[in-house]
Amino acid sequence: MQTSPADARRTFPATDNLVYLDAAAVSLISQPVFDAVGSFMGICIQPASADASRHHMVMDEMRHRAIEEAAILLNAEEDQIALVESTTHGLNIVANAIPLRSGDRILVADTEYLQVSIPWKMKEASVGVELAPVRTGPNGLLTADHFEEAMDDRTRVVCVSSVQWCSGHRIDLGALGDLCRSRDIYLVVDAIQHLGACPLDVQETPVDFLMAGGHKWLNAPFGCGILYISPDRIRELDPDSWGYLALDTPEGGWGEYFRRPEISPYSEWSFQQTATKFEIAGTSNYPGAVGLGASLAQINEVGIHTIHRHILDLSLQLRSGLERLGARLISPGEPEEARSGITIFNMYDSPEEDRVLLEELLGRRIYLAQRYTSGVGGIRASTHFYNNEEDVGTLLNAIEELAT
Repeated sequence: MQTSPADARRTFPATDNLVYLDAAAVSLISQPVFDAVGSFMGICIQPASADASRHHMVMDEMRHRAIEEAAILLNAEEDQIALVESTTHGLNIVANAIPLRSGDRILVADTEYLQVSIPWKMKEASVGVELAPVRTGPNGLLTADHFEEAMDDRTRVVCVSSVQWCSGHRIDLGALGDLCRSRDIYLVVDAIQHLGACPLDVQETPVDFLMAGGHKWLNAPFGCGILYISPDRIRELDPDSWGYLALDTPEGGWGEYFRRPEISPYSEWSFQQTATKFEIAGTSNYPGAVGLGASLAQINEVGIHTIHRHILDLSLQLRSGLERLGARLISPGEPEEARSGITIFNMYDSPEEDRVLLEELLGRRIYLAQRYTSGVGGIRASTHFYNNEEDVGTLLNAIEELAT
């Protein structure tokens, strides 16, 4: 059933008393997400199944909804989706799975969030790789050309956020993916500022790995996110940890298997050749996964293209109002393909004065943030599908009153 952004907004109770424009930090959750987690906890406190094994299977089915809905959002196959704790977890899985050698170069842009670089930075000491910076253009402009200029025959990995957290710039992943494929370079994408706000079709966009925690634009509780792995990389690579729930399911299921006297801890194990083998594959964050499944379902019900159009329309309203008020805009206006749900701006020449303004806005229950990397950044507003024109107008009116 298709719903509108206005219909969806009514399911987010916090929008009744907050102007919440900070999904890029931590998003809100909706009533359906709250209810889904509550329903899961209900069967935890009072199991309805005939035995504990069946009880666990019901939980597994509830958890799997997140994989189903993530596959819809990304236009992927379900066996290409793993559930992970966070973007950080996904990045570390990938950094430990890619076979790196001393002298390999990993390219990371200079406006990245620190977590994008940390796993590779640690590989400098343990493996001898080189973490090589990619210099962005004015206001954090980042294109495939910037990466191409930094590439050489030792470049092994490009790790990039598809939307930069301190500029809101959205890179052309198609162009970057084609470039990496042509040079046999792994493309690792942090999509936490992208998924839930902007479309991304992995059938059309060549990426090797893509991960996103659920607590930002996906509007899910903390502690569960998604990891997409391309079919070639699933077959080619192995994780650095192994869990029994990534094994091929035994005949009759695990409940039946554990009843057999002949089972042994010394068997020859056969693992699924799916993204599941990259999960911890033990008992995981089921409540988080259930919440993520419900939030992804709501995004799919509204439709990611509808959401994206709504977000861009609100950001255009915001940009126009900020320009009228004399703000300096950091986030790109054109082309539209470079825009995201993030709008970064400066009202003053100093970050300290902007911070005073931010604190005054927060005091009025208008939620924004201030973010910088490598000198790029400012006050950050996130327009999501649960926001509306009134939210943007309230922000602009407050800035006009406080800053002029």
